[in-house]
Amino acid sequence: MNSYAGYVINRYANPDITWEQSEKINLGLDVNFMRESLKFILDFYQDRRSRIYMRRENFPATAGLEAPISGNVGEVLSRGFESSLDYTKTFGDLWLSARANFTYATNKFVKLDERNFPDQYLKRLGSNINQQWGLIAERLFVDEQEIRNSPKQDFGGYLAGDIKYKDVNGDGIVNSNDRVPLGFPQVPEIQYGFGISSAYKMFDFAFFFNGSARVSFFIDATATSNNDRAGIAPFANRRNALQIIGDDYWSETNPNVHAFWPRLSTFPVENNIQQSSWWLRDGSFLRLKSVELGYSLRKLKRLGVKEGSRFYLSTENPLVFSSFKLWDPEMRDRGLGYPTNRRFNAGIQLTF
Repeated sequence: MNSYAGYVINRYANPDITWEQSEKINLGLDVNFMRESLKFILDFYQDRRSRIYMRRENFPATAGLEAPISGNVGEVLSRGFESSLDYTKTFGDLWLSARANFTYATNKFVKLDERNFPDQYLKRLGSNINQQWGLIAERLFVDEQEIRNSPKQDFGGYLAGDIKYKDVNGDGIVNSNDRVPLGFPQVPEIQYGFGISSAYKMFDFAFFFNGSARVSFFIDATATSNNDRAGIAPFANRRNALQIIGDDYWSETNPNVHAFWPRLSTFPVENNIQQSSWWLRDGSFLRLKSVELGYSLRKLKRLGVKEGSRFYLSTENPLVFSSFKLWDPEMRDRGLGYPTNRRFNAGIQLTF
């Protein structure tokens, strides 16, 4: 017996599709002071991209269309500035070079075809293209009586010790219509760095910091485990629990409604793995990226050692400053991912 698939439409032709357009404005300032020992560079930019090819969401189901409709309906306005400050000077036997940079970049949707949401907070118009939405978590449920007296949560079964969400629109049901913009965009709006290189007689010393700010991420509470993501749900897929979960989780003997982890389960509880403020964290950080101390081996010239030979001690990623303490903030949601390496080196550079 033979069978054949029926006729399926997965895309409609649109002869009016065209390239998106971009209008850019750049203003720059380049200033030298102190006989060019101090240099300051500042660049402002604005980029308005229009006719962006995006899905059109404001099509009623009564239109009878089988496939989604897309078109040149999007428009995004991006603005920001980049700046750097460089200082180089020699004071007798002391040579000093310092550099700092600061970048701020933001954007927003100024035009797009989206559904006519009844609640304004669900609309993406005017929001950053990297803005994240999620539920507002109030705390963990105390008991079954509180569950019966609370709005229904439309995310599978849930019990005491599971996350209680806020019914934002007050319709008696917590679902996707109660998601609101949370935190900062998932791409940093601010990135910066600063460092110094110096030398005094036989010694040289250098360090560099880098950081980012105005960025948020959600801890991945699922059991996903691959090269891109590593959820932290314990016991699922025979996984061990992180120390933070073992130290702070809800249980009948520890009914802490503000514990880090909800009630334990051998499988991810759908209600608890929703993107929400419960898992939202500030991703800002300042990292000491590198430090190096060297000593010139000029006294070995008589042995044939040339200029540039030196002994050095160095380290990479020794320190990071962040309000997020569970793991390296640059790992973001990947709590079980491979951490950033911290290296300590000692060596000799010889040139003959």
